[in-house]
Amino acid sequence: ERNRVGVCSAGYGELILLGEASHAMSIFGGLFKKKQVELDDPVFGHLTFDQGVWTSIPTPPTSGFMITVAAPEVGPTAEQRSFFQHIRSLLPDLQKQARDYMQSRVDQSVDVSRLSVYSVEIGSVEETGRREFVLELSDEDAIVIHRVSFRADEPVDYGFDD
Repeated sequence: ERNRVGVCSAGYGELILLGEASHAMSIFGGLFKKKQVELDDPVFGHLTFDQGVWTSIPTPPTSGFMITVAAPEVGPTAEQRSFFQHIRSLLPDLQKQARDYMQSRVDQSVDVSRLSVYSVEIGSVEETGRREFVLELSDEDAIVIHRVSFRADEPVDYGFDD
């Protein structure tokens, strides 16, 4: 009797577990928890994989910028690594180009000189072949993320996420 577990809905997608909580959690934890795929990449550093995208988040957050790479679960390709190294070598110039491109496209209250690289997005192998990528810039509060798309080291589009 002690190991009996009941489940009922509480509405709004919530579940209430009745019975031995530790036993119930071990049953349900094993069913719904997916093992996180991780990789220590020689170029991108420590990466985690989720839904077709590898992500590197700097630790501590003030030590750099986030990197995302659209690649299969086996990891980024040699082409994507090489392309990122190219971008990284030009990053100060690309950041300046992004700011200049944004200047006439953002609200006048945005001081683009205060924006710095928040993340670099490397796309698929096909996008890498076309030398397409995205620089995201933000101020230190990172409330609004400004996105500048590049093709062949030239800015071609601007948008923002808030």
